[in-house]
Amino acid sequence: MQDVFIEYMVKKRRTPAVMLAKLGIALGGGMLSLAAFSFSSLLGPFGFLGVVIAFGAVYGAYLLITGFNIEYEYTLTNGEMDVDKILAQKRRKRLISIKLREVEDFGQYKAAEQASRNYQQKIFACDDPTGGDLWFASVHHKDKGATLLVFNANEKMLGAAKPFLPRPIFHRAFQNRF
Repeated sequence: MQDVFIEYMVKKRRTPAVMLAKLGIALGGGMLSLAAFSFSSLLGPFGFLGVVIAFGAVYGAYLLITGFNIEYEYTLTNGEMDVDKILAQKRRKRLISIKLREVEDFGQYKAAEQASRNYQQKIFACDDPTGGDLWFASVHHKDKGATLLVFNANEKMLGAAKPFLPRPIFHRAFQNRF
């Protein structure tokens, strides 16, 4: 069997609440910066502090706003799936790493079906948790306990996962797909 390596990346959708938060941060940073500039002339020889605070407010607002830019990267390597969260295209954090052979359940995600199950941790690494065409993997993770992973997947990733899933789980998940 040859080595398998598949990568897939999705960008988290911007909701109206996120857009409103970005707007609020931009307005707040702008107002704070303007106020700091205004008061810098009143500080006399320490007026430079107002300028420093103004630039700090603008930079802080920039960091907060770009922090809302989230991407999820899924990497499937020889039966091991790694899920990373990428913030502002700068910082990467590993959310979970699972072995597909140890998956307890796998399939298309339906919130109603998973609501009755008891998970210690739920990881929604997808573009929109309420959207359609989501997949899930249920696994007992060594560090996180009973974990639900909800993710987006394309046909290439699902096809690459096929040989690594336990047979009964594969048949239940992909009844008419492959």
